Amino acid sequence: MIAPFILALSVLPLGIAEAACAQSIRKSWTDLTAAEKQSYIDADLCLMSAPPKAGIEGATSRWDELQYAHAAQVRYIHSVGAFLPFHRFFVTVHDRLLRDECGYTGPLPYWDEPTDAGDITGSSVFTAEPNFGGNGTGNGGCVTDGPFANLTLHFQRNLTTSDYCLSRSFSDRSFAASNSTNVEICLKKETFVDVWNCMEGAIHGAGHGGVGGTMLDLLLSPGDPVFFLHHGYMDRVWYQWQAQNLTTRLTEIGGANTPRLNSSGGGFPGGGFPGGGFPGGGFPGGGFPGGFGFPDPNPAIENYLNDGGNVTTLNHTLWAAGILPNVTIGDVMDPTADFVCADYLL
Repeated sequence: MIAPFILALSVLPLGIAEAACAQSIRKSWTDLTAAEKQSYIDADLCLMSAPPKAGIEGATSRWDELQYAHAAQVRYIHSVGAFLPFHRFFVTVHDRLLRDECGYTGPLPYWDEPTDAGDITGSSVFTAEPNFGGNGTGNGGCVTDGPFANLTLHFQRNLTTSDYCLSRSFSDRSFAASNSTNVEICLKKETFVDVWNCMEGAIHGAGHGGVGGTMLDLLLSPGDPVFFLHHGYMDRVWYQWQAQNLTTRLTEIGGANTPRLNSSGGGFPGGGFPGGGFPGGGFPGGGFPGGFGFPDPNPAIENYLNDGGNVTTLNHTLWAAGILPNVTIGDVMDPTADFVCADYLL
């Protein structure tokens, strides 16, 4: 049975978080104790060695299955209205696996990225023990230090398998866009569509572009454990925006179900990532697919939308490739209840 977990902010009015869920805390990586950090890292390592269960061809571990679940539906979870709800769901799926299959009991961490804006190399995520290892080395940018040193990943963009390393290529220039000014700009947006576009642009792009390497690959980025710290932070910002007007924003959704071919959100930091965009130069300029290797969606994805049109609704199905059962966007809109049920400590 899936163990739920609660989310409450100090701004939450009484009654919003009254559901009877077992509390689980989400807080900044820097606020975890050394023992909690080590326990979290050990739980991720557990997923990397745990045998697959979802029946995904080519998967050798639960970690592979997480990466596949993101890559297989990439065109339906980026530059679309489901971007923020899907990644809230996906972070929660990861959390469920950590707890239910690897015995993790500590807080779910996020990376408070504005504190490191412009100095990703010096971030405690990569430097203070215990940490996630550092920058990549050599021509391939493989990570060769820390707990994930020499991690071998398997899924390619076309969903075939071929071994390659976890890689990173830090960019202070790209990560600078994670600054608090850009976050505040997003938090001042009035509508869901506007805050989604703002967030998917600068601050989302900053996290992926700043870390680089595997994180810079739009499809395969969950192969880097830092992905979940980054998207935990993204979800925190979205909930900060929701908490400004819970009456309307816990149900406010919109946007298209098919991506715009010439953009992603509100634009990427500094006019683009190093090299002009995501890998291969194909995103945001080159579109989906063609040159960027986006896989064709399988029927499980094409049939799951349930919106009755091309506008994202609360009925929209969120899919995790069978790792956990499907839920709807409506199930994850209130992170204090039901499926998500968590407590962000700010």
